[in-house]
Amino acid sequence: MILEMSDSPLATLLRTRLAEQDAVIAAYLFGSHARGEAGPDSDIDLAVLTTEPMSRSLLDPLARLEMDLSDTPGRRVDLVDLHSAPPDLVHRILRDGHLLLDRDPDRRAVFEVAARNAYFDVLPYLQEYRRGARSH
Repeated sequence: MILEMSDSPLATLLRTRLAEQDAVIAAYLFGSHARGEAGPDSDIDLAVLTTEPMSRSLLDPLARLEMDLSDTPGRRVDLVDLHSAPPDLVHRILRDGHLLLDRDPDRRAVFEVAARNAYFDVLPYLQEYRRGARSH
């Protein structure tokens, strides 16, 4: 986690825009921006934990947020719904991402524990799959 990221202009902008979305409980910046390796053409990878899995009623405000943030010159935003993302992606986001917004720490913690448990449940299958893919 890049600690100085928490005070960067990008983090401040994202935090402000995300805080306007009542459905967002928590949000993580991940990918090249979180690692401090972003280039001028790097997209912004955001993962959001919402009050419920994204439905039509939740998708519209988040789609607007994604478009609004993408209006920044040279910035494209990829938004990930943590409720529906694969366990290995969620694990990498929680492990390597930077928490930008934490509106409900208790709900976030419950989600994180459940997500990590789900990841460790599928980990043996992922490892077997990866071993098989490498041998072909």
